[in-house]
Amino acid sequence: MRTELLLVFMAGVVLGLFIMVIEIAALRTRAARIRDRQLGLYRSGRIFRLLTELFAIAAFFMVQPVMIAYLVAKALDGLNPAFSRHVIEQLWEVFSR
Repeated sequence: MRTELLLVFMAGVVLGLFIMVIEIAALRTRAARIRDRQLGLYRSGRIFRLLTELFAIAAFFMVQPVMIAYLVAKALDGLNPAFSRHVIEQLWEVFSR
């Protein structure tokens, strides 16, 4: 991986993890209610509904690092206007292997 792509990737992951920890700490009581609701769904045999809710929660947490990486790349465009172009070129290079 090249420098620009690595910078955006690591910024997205690290800042995304910080945000996830802060969200979980802030929503401690609400998370307990959600966990109880999911336990009730499991006990009642509504597995499809349970899996749908778990997938939605996972998707919510997985999208955050991507959004943060995008914002970091856009912010660094202020320093180097070609930064995003370099990141996209490097991303295509990684995917084309």
